[in-house]
Amino acid sequence: MRIEDVNYTRQITRLLCDREVDNCPLILDLLGSISVDAQLLGYLFGIAVFHPDRHLSERAIALLERHASEQTVQKAKRLRETSAYYYEEAEFLSRHKSDEADLFHVLLASKMCLWHRYRPDAGSNAEVAFRTLDLRRLPCARLSPALTELHFLTFIALPAHKDFDLPSALPLLVQMPLLETVIVENVRIEQFPVELFALPRLTALILRKGAMRPRVPMRVPDGGPFGSSSLERFICEGYPIVGAERLGPFPSLREATLPRCGLTTLDFLAHSQHIEHLNARYNQLEQLPAFLADLTALRTLDVSQNPLRSIALDLSRLEQLEILDLNVRRGG
Repeated sequence: MRIEDVNYTRQITRLLCDREVDNCPLILDLLGSISVDAQLLGYLFGIAVFHPDRHLSERAIALLERHASEQTVQKAKRLRETSAYYYEEAEFLSRHKSDEADLFHVLLASKMCLWHRYRPDAGSNAEVAFRTLDLRRLPCARLSPALTELHFLTFIALPAHKDFDLPSALPLLVQMPLLETVIVENVRIEQFPVELFALPRLTALILRKGAMRPRVPMRVPDGGPFGSSSLERFICEGYPIVGAERLGPFPSLREATLPRCGLTTLDFLAHSQHIEHLNARYNQLEQLPAFLADLTALRTLDVSQNPLRSIALDLSRLEQLEILDLNVRRGG
């Protein structure tokens, strides 16, 4: 590819991501006169499939016929005819994946076409869908660096299978500063993904083991970051954590759901003064931390099924408490 075409690729990406103006007609004009790299081919594929203007879609198909293989062209044509019926975009598109077009470049083009089609209001369901990417049913083991082109995402659920390479995805995710919710399910995690705490707007981190049985505990690494000033929901279900005492602080936390994490301490929640829901069922707690008596916003507290040796806790200040479960686990 020529150097001048590299500049075209960057310019076309900027044109595509313009939410004020639908620049697809201009983009097709440009693609008709330059060489097309893999990134631009992905944009072309996405416009061909998802642009609501049939004339523009046909123009994109014609350009695909010039630059892509017959197999890729036929996949685009089939996908175009069924795109109105899909619900999980990444999983749907992966059925029609092409070795020539990166899935995430296709996703960027598809989201921008849908944005200009619906022109969603702030906070509307259409805008939420635009900023959401659910990859849980995507079978790939690694994410493409092209993921970072979807810089407007606020919600992402990662591929949910044991072969997914979470460590390779973390450097990409931290380049997406608008992310608010990250969901990791059914993935082998040997090191706690503390890198995600660097996301400035992270409000929900959800780690669920699903059907996968962890082979080793998830270790909190040295070096941090270990806390988050923005995190409001911290859910970790079924992943044993070693080194949890190094986590925190989480001053904005409102929910901590931490069942079956092998926890021997809750000290990393000591500065979470706004917490309303705390679930630490089925852990290894032998005593309740004194700071629980100071969490005056608590509405539910479940520390059942722990080998508690004593339950000396002053609840007099917990005036908002509605549900309390202290059922002690007996025996091993």
